[in-house]
Amino acid sequence: METKNGFFIKDLRVIKNRDLKNIFICDNLSHSFGFQVDNGIPILEFHNDKKDRELKYLIDYLLEALYVDDVRDFNRKKLKLGELSAMTLEELNNYENNL
Repeated sequence: METKNGFFIKDLRVIKNRDLKNIFICDNLSHSFGFQVDNGIPILEFHNDKKDRELKYLIDYLLEALYVDDVRDFNRKKLKLGELSAMTLEELNNYENNL
């Protein structure tokens, strides 16, 4: 689905023969999985850097999730995207400063 601002949002509800508890969305633009935030895995954009390790990190993450009952629960616990999206700008700055 394309928004009025030209952003594309993926909607997993169009996949009829799979349960959402078994599907990930991986994208470098987190708004892409806005309809199903708990299914989303944010990834850094690739810039032709031979030292880029993002896909390696993704593989490790997916292997860790391989035997979970519900990928949404796994993502909620590991990524905490819902908590981050609810933060104010000041809270996000404080969060980043404490990493």
